[in-house]
Amino acid sequence: MILTLDEVKNYLRVDLDEDDTLIQSFIAAAEAYLKNATGKEYPETDSAGNTAEYELEKVYLKLLIAYWYENRSAAPRNKSLNGAVPDEFTFSTRSLLLQLQL
Repeated sequence: MILTLDEVKNYLRVDLDEDDTLIQSFIAAAEAYLKNATGKEYPETDSAGNTAEYELEKVYLKLLIAYWYENRSAAPRNKSLNGAVPDEFTFSTRSLLLQLQL
């Protein structure tokens, strides 16, 4: 696991425990998405046995999870987007994902 529930809740500024199950599912889905998109595995330790640090991956995952958490309704908030993802989100995350794929 790249992210912990506490890391994500801190990033989302969520203090209550009632959304923990939802956030856990977002963490699992985001990490699976990252693995599928990059074709890489993310082991908890490196070849020397040290805890692996995935700082860029964590930024990407937090952005993705925050987007999913804030936009979980069936109807789009911004009618002009017709349900599409805003450009600001796709530009920033696409750039991060391209770096992670290399």
